[in-house]
Amino acid sequence: MTAGRERRLRDDLPDMLFFLTHPKTVSVGLRDRHQAQPKDLLVPIERLEQEGIAFVRSVRGGGITYHWPGQIVCYPIVALCRNERDIPEYMNKLEQIGIETLESFGVKAHRRRDSAAHLGLWSDGKKVVSMGVRVTNWVTSFGFAINLEGDISPSAYVRPCGIEGAQLTTLQEAIGNAPPREKVIDRVAECFASVFQREPSRTPPGVLEAIRSAAEPIQNMRDG
Repeated sequence: MTAGRERRLRDDLPDMLFFLTHPKTVSVGLRDRHQAQPKDLLVPIERLEQEGIAFVRSVRGGGITYHWPGQIVCYPIVALCRNERDIPEYMNKLEQIGIETLESFGVKAHRRRDSAAHLGLWSDGKKVVSMGVRVTNWVTSFGFAINLEGDISPSAYVRPCGIEGAQLTTLQEAIGNAPPREKVIDRVAECFASVFQREPSRTPPGVLEAIRSAAEPIQNMRDG
């Protein structure tokens, strides 16, 4: 994502949404990344390695989180317009995209505002969307992850975003089956275009070969 952000900073690329799937990974944000043993990692780092879980010290905001292949990870690389340059409001808009997307599939999700660490979305008391962003010269990177399906048991190795007793859930758990990944991705793109008043279009694969890495189909967003 760094290459994409740098190219957006130079105005070499339009606003874009990257949809990715991460392998099993524990990611630590800026808040705790310099701790040898992050306080919200509940097992030794060596234990993660033994179980094939990567450990990453990230430059995104926020605390610790667990990624796995059953998530849909959305990374907007967006140059915020002058009237959009409000970080709390940007986060609020990302949450709104999550709320509208999940509602489309029969999942009621809501915000919690009793702590800054509670950014993200919750359903039946469990976290279903996690968030962590970085903004450089008003160009965004990183973003949010929707818990779609899969084994979330390794999430017990972390204290998500430093919240004592927090648990994760998935759309699969909430409604009994996981909707098709492609449909969720398309709905996220639709909601993003509406909330941020961008006009989406598919980006030809060859345009992004140098920066797309493991990305799934990418949405190109134009101001509208």
